[in-house]
Amino acid sequence: MQQDRLRILTLMAACLVVFVPLSATSDDSPQATAATVTGVEFPVWDSQLTAWINDPADTRCDAPGGVLLVDSASGRYLRGAGVASLESQRAIDVNDRFEIGSNTKSFTVVLALQLQEAGLLSMDDPLGKWLPELAAKIPGGEQVTLRQLAGNRSGIRDYADPLMQPLVDNNDQDGLAKEYAPSDLVEYALGQGAPSFEPGNSWQYSSTNFILLGMVVETVTGKQLTELYQERIFDVLGMADSFYRPASLPKDEVVNGYYTIPDGRIVDVTAWNLTQGGAAGGIISTAADMARYAGALMHGKLFQKNATLEEMTGFTTLTIEQGGGFFAGYGLGLISYATNGFHAIGHSGQTPGFQTIWFYVPEADSIVVFMTNSGSCPAGFLPFSLSPADFGIMASG
Repeated sequence: MQQDRLRILTLMAACLVVFVPLSATSDDSPQATAATVTGVEFPVWDSQLTAWINDPADTRCDAPGGVLLVDSASGRYLRGAGVASLESQRAIDVNDRFEIGSNTKSFTVVLALQLQEAGLLSMDDPLGKWLPELAAKIPGGEQVTLRQLAGNRSGIRDYADPLMQPLVDNNDQDGLAKEYAPSDLVEYALGQGAPSFEPGNSWQYSSTNFILLGMVVETVTGKQLTELYQERIFDVLGMADSFYRPASLPKDEVVNGYYTIPDGRIVDVTAWNLTQGGAAGGIISTAADMARYAGALMHGKLFQKNATLEEMTGFTTLTIEQGGGFFAGYGLGLISYATNGFHAIGHSGQTPGFQTIWFYVPEADSIVVFMTNSGSCPAGFLPFSLSPADFGIMASG
């Protein structure tokens, strides 16, 4: 979904600060690389969180609340600001759960790559091998490979923006609450027109790719994605507060989600049905769980072979027309952000009521997670408001 309508929020609420030193003996402890890493001043992150959430003079974000986590050589910064609900005015807690939207895409790719390591599929398999009837409905669908799906190189049209943006703009609560099967979402995408290009010939962001990849993963294993995320990622990493499309999670255990619609009102869109996100955007998580995932992924702990992470981080360089001013490149379910003076590798995510981002800074072996409860707060731009010095990175030489 796109977002271009922001308004100032003046909510000021209690905040909680947590500092947890990182163990010097941990396999995941930060290591200096080519640049020099110095101590990070936590006021840097306080000012960022205040600017994004609590500063009435700063119009960059309309979210009622948010959580910022930074794991660095200095330890862990973890703070919440604002409120989880405009109605109740409950203060955000750092352990609150947020919809993570398209951050789900990297989880889906991890499953596919794990199955490739196990010899159960190949990322170069054609879609038609696993979903022959569906592939036959897509012009050129038999030639689309799983790798092209994971890298947004299939040409298949996106379903998400055409489906969800009108629902949000019109505050269509019934439409937001509607349940969809994955095949319904693919059919909706096919109704948007023929593929934009022949498979492998270009690049275009499309959530439909990951719906299809999730369907393949379920077909190969004979298991539902709910089980696969849980068994292969959440349980392995101890992500006890992460769920895929939870049907029974109590409402008060997830913060309320909001969006500023064209008439200027900020509306509650918590009723959005996570089936509309599916394998492209259906996970709920916390900042701490996302940091755990980011650290494990970027240190290769979710794979058996180093080459698998290298495969996932093989970034396609994008043109300005393709979003290259924002994405330096797109790998397999991962973004390389076009930051200045440091690298940022991760993903961002949006649902109608939430925008979140996580990224890894290899020069400082640092992880940043930022979660907000507004679908119209452009949280994905956080890396561009940061400098190398914020991570204690000093230019070498």
